[in-house]
Amino acid sequence: MTGSGKPSIEAGEDPLAGVKLDPYSGEQLYRQLYGWLKGGILSGAWREGDLIPSENQLSDRFSIARTTVRNAMLMLVNEGLVRQVRGKGTMVTHRPVSHSIWNFGSFTDLARAKGKRPVTHVVEHRIEDNILTLVRARGLQSPSKVEWLNLDTSWLSLELYPGIELNDFAEKSLYGVLREEYGRFPIRSEIKLSVVPPSEHLIKFFGTNPAVPAYICATGEVLDRSDALVERTSIIYSPSVDMKFATSWGNLSTNV
Repeated sequence: MTGSGKPSIEAGEDPLAGVKLDPYSGEQLYRQLYGWLKGGILSGAWREGDLIPSENQLSDRFSIARTTVRNAMLMLVNEGLVRQVRGKGTMVTHRPVSHSIWNFGSFTDLARAKGKRPVTHVVEHRIEDNILTLVRARGLQSPSKVEWLNLDTSWLSLELYPGIELNDFAEKSLYGVLREEYGRFPIRSEIKLSVVPPSEHLIKFFGTNPAVPAYICATGEVLDRSDALVERTSIIYSPSVDMKFATSWGNLSTNV
């Protein structure tokens, strides 16, 4: 979409394709609709200046009352994601502000550039209270050693992903399994940065360095397009990793 002000439904690009509201889910219908609309906005399916579908369109499409749609719209307005323009409709006002943290563009590309291969070692694979705790060390293999780059912990609900514990994640991609076997597509994350002190466990992978009093840790949730939880995660980075922070507002970008 180009910000032309035409709803996606009419433009042929439908962010709500396949969306269904479930009256038996235990979650109110207006909150379900709000979640899908918010997900479309935050993922960029509707951009700043676009009009989202009208109350009548949404009411007819999902066979729900206009008051239900209005309640969903009000939540979006209160969050500053949209504004209602008299004579036009409900316009997206959200301008994406993205914060990206990465140590390399591609695990595989970095390995090839350094003449090494990517390695994943499963440190822990434990089930408790129907939650799979999966801890993986990821690094690069050289002829003489493995350089470990991060320690990645995922918490996955077995209610959402029955049988996922049977996979060998030393060989398989977690997100590949989530997409291919469970139809779950990570779209965005809400991450908090903190620091953690060295421990015997971390030193085992990252080694000791008197100049490094702590490690960067990114903890939070990974969400899909409807803002439903995909996984909870915590990633601790090696001091040898070069971190890059990028922040963008609309078409402007600054890198630090």
